[in-house]
Amino acid sequence: FQMCSVEVNTEKLAIIAATYANYGVCPTTGKKTMAPDTVKRTMQLLFSAGMYNYSGEWACTVGLPAKSGVSGNIWVVVPKILGIAVFSPPLDENGNSARGVAFATRIAAKYGWNIFDILYHSEQE
Repeated sequence: FQMCSVEVNTEKLAIIAATYANYGVCPTTGKKTMAPDTVKRTMQLLFSAGMYNYSGEWACTVGLPAKSGVSGNIWVVVPKILGIAVFSPPLDENGNSARGVAFATRIAAKYGWNIFDILYHSEQE
């Protein structure tokens, strides 16, 4: 590959993430852009493989669907809540933004967004 995602920036990635969080409805236009089944299947893939070789650890620690890019971006989907995109080029040994991973880990923990935390807490109530 000579180029990768030359027409995408952090704002566009955040809109993509927010569209998935909103079940396929774009937050800036209000238009439905994807069928619910497409959103579901894509989020399953993002959750299981979106962070390269770190995907398993990410699923356990952050617990949210996400996609990392070799440019240093990460976009994260918090279903029914929001989409986040970060850009910080220094990559870790897995090819993910080191500071992006740290940020997502902290914010997911702070707000209790990890899918497994949400499931666990709903069982405790």
